[in-house]
Amino acid sequence: MARPARLRIATVKAWESILSPVRREIVESMQELGPCSIAEVARATGRPADGLYRHVKILVKSGFLVEAGTRAGRRNPERLYDAAADDFHAPRVRRGGPASERDMIVRTADALAKSVVRTMRGSAAAGRLHCEDDARNFTVVHFVSWLTPERFEEVRDLAARMARVLERGRKERHGDLYEVLALASPVTRTRGTHSIPREPSRRKAASR
Repeated sequence: MARPARLRIATVKAWESILSPVRREIVESMQELGPCSIAEVARATGRPADGLYRHVKILVKSGFLVEAGTRAGRRNPERLYDAAADDFHAPRVRRGGPASERDMIVRTADALAKSVVRTMRGSAAAGRLHCEDDARNFTVVHFVSWLTPERFEEVRDLAARMARVLERGRKERHGDLYEVLALASPVTRTRGTHSIPREPSRRKAASR
């Protein structure tokens, strides 16, 4: 049976189980391999199988993995697992909800940002990052900018377009493997000129 394209994880506690790098590797491997054994995941990730059983159990309990039956093994039947979906959404964060929901967003961003930095550090150490003339194989974009609700929607639309490009790459599996993260957050500052929006000029206001 085909997996659902997306699945929303029910609780903050369940979601936070995926913040572990090894558990993300397990889920990503099963998304690529389909129903498979822990031994196959161990070969795909280069990790010892004995160290994966506990993580798989946690991922099944939290809803990221599902049991997918058994098949004959060399000695005993092998238990199979699969990713519960092709993609996952975090629990909804309610306006005025508990601090644990807001903290979940921050912990998720922190874990993923650290993951991307580890990836860049490894590629830099291997001599794989390059920026020669107009050609480069990495990108880093950082802005602090004022956004109206309409402009923020433009940013979100660009992120959605980027996600569609990356989703095609996951399915086709051609080219080089990349790790990509896009973040945008409101800035909270209580001091300084950047804490106060600029008033529109009278001339601009009159021309509307």
